[in-house]
Amino acid sequence: MLYEYIGLDAGGNQVAGSIDATGQREARSRLRNENIYVTSLAEEKVAGKDKYSLPFLVKHVSPAEMSSFIRQISSLLAAGITLLEALTAAQNQCEADHFKKIITTVKNQVREGNTLADALVAASDDFDGLTIAMVRAGETGGNLAEVLNQIADLKETSLKRDNAIKSAMIYPFIMAFIGVAVIVFLLAYVVPKIVVIFEDSGHALPLSTRILIFVTDLLANYGILLGFLLLAAIIGGGKYLKTTEGRERFDVVSLKLPLVGPLLRSAILARWSHTTAVLLQSGVPLLRTLKLSGDVSHNTLYSAAIEKAALLIREGGAIAPSLDASGLFPPIAIQMIAAGEKSGQSAKLLMQVARDQGAELENRISVLMSLVQPALIVSLGLIVGFIVIAILLPIFEMSQLLG
Repeated sequence: MLYEYIGLDAGGNQVAGSIDATGQREARSRLRNENIYVTSLAEEKVAGKDKYSLPFLVKHVSPAEMSSFIRQISSLLAAGITLLEALTAAQNQCEADHFKKIITTVKNQVREGNTLADALVAASDDFDGLTIAMVRAGETGGNLAEVLNQIADLKETSLKRDNAIKSAMIYPFIMAFIGVAVIVFLLAYVVPKIVVIFEDSGHALPLSTRILIFVTDLLANYGILLGFLLLAAIIGGGKYLKTTEGRERFDVVSLKLPLVGPLLRSAILARWSHTTAVLLQSGVPLLRTLKLSGDVSHNTLYSAAIEKAALLIREGGAIAPSLDASGLFPPIAIQMIAAGEKSGQSAKLLMQVARDQGAELENRISVLMSLVQPALIVSLGLIVGFIVIAILLPIFEMSQLLG
């Protein structure tokens, strides 16, 4: 049976590959003899199993479901219930069929003698590397219930932060959608009927009316073509953003945008510092912590900066100067990280950085929304006002001539 593994060699470098063994225990034993510390081990998937599956048909575990499951296991373990019994209880309570199957697989893996971390790896890709690493550290340190509780806290905080940003954007998005729909309706159906009257009058039309006529003619003659071009641009842009170059350019530009850039920086720093603090508290080694926390930043610039910092730390450098060299972290955060290193309380002060940046993020969201909503209303009002003026001006001039 083939197993895929990810681990660290004697020099602390990440290695990956596959090994043929009768079971996970034999695979781990053989890798241990080769001085490889295994961080992830799972049975190699059968070729073609997922190759032709459609992404939109694959059901994934939602962040809320995952957080609830981990919290439940943590509470049951803290109450003195065995892991197998806790998984059985979670399986019975789960209402989502796709998630229940995953929990069943985890339970069966644990029953066969595998660790919870290995069981999660074998069960589903929905369990990310951060969760796996923390669970493995909790099992090694004998504080699995506490670590699971920290994982649940981390996921819930991230979920609340993401929901806050999404909720703040819903109202402006709805306003913009309705406003654009009204404007398109006016230009495509209402204005053309009125414009015919102006053109038949034979009088010279104001500039605003001529501009309006040009726009309506453009929509009437090339509306479908413009729609296809817009759709093609959206699809092409989406594909470009999935490339390494496209993602890097997007991340660079987004961080430089007024108002949005500082908001993104606060969100990234809050997520990174919270994740790093929880990983360190769970007993995950520093270099592994930086690798995992860099991945959750969801920004190529920050991921590269954290990866470079990890290399400097591996060569004997300290955390704070290594991160400061990137220029992406605010001085106050660097100072607190440096203080944590000197006092041996890195996790505690990183958690304080997370709280400070979380509060800063909430303030920035409030400021952004207080500016976006009025700006959106004014913009839509100006466009609609222009249309109304362009229609009323020739009517007013014609009435003066008739009078």
